[in-house]
Amino acid sequence: MLRTCQKACSLLMFLRRLNLEDPRDREIAQELFLAAPEYEVDAFGRLPSNDMAQPLEGRFPSACAPEHRLTFAAFDHDRPLGLAQVALHMPSADAAALLLLLVPAPLRKQHVGCEIVERLSRQARRWPGISQWYLSVTDTNTGGLAFWRHCGFRTTATGLTAAGFTHTMHAMTRAVKQRPLCQRHGVPEDDAGVDARNLFARLR
Repeated sequence: MLRTCQKACSLLMFLRRLNLEDPRDREIAQELFLAAPEYEVDAFGRLPSNDMAQPLEGRFPSACAPEHRLTFAAFDHDRPLGLAQVALHMPSADAAALLLLLVPAPLRKQHVGCEIVERLSRQARRWPGISQWYLSVTDTNTGGLAFWRHCGFRTTATGLTAAGFTHTMHAMTRAVKQRPLCQRHGVPEDDAGVDARNLFARLR
């Protein structure tokens, strides 16, 4: 079971890439996914389960090469804190799409999501040809929109549609090397809107 973190910003957080073909890594990813049930409810209108119609390994765009499909878990020592999925060179050659970022409910509003984004950005600086982040968020996901703006993302398009989504979406981008807005000791976080609740992207 996931244990509650009391001091998220003093965590010795690290990211580890998961191999979803490995049973233990898949278990870690599923546990983190199931700890954020509103992701499926808000995005697709269904409750998550262990026999989901679209498992985590199937959430990458079909055009994304297998070697460009990255799944990461954030840890404090051996404790999983969050889950992220990235598709390299999507939707353009110089971009990486953030397909999924989930933080379990007990860890929210403790800057865990912001820290995961920044650690992913440090990783991304070593990915050849990648200079921009890309993601999309449904118009109705006000918490997600506030979170990504807090992390320095800016809306580049609105009114996007995608199969399986009832609501239209915002496309958002940010330079990989951009300095984070969230400094913990600097720009204060808006507790009303920033909770890393349900953040996802769907490529057209």
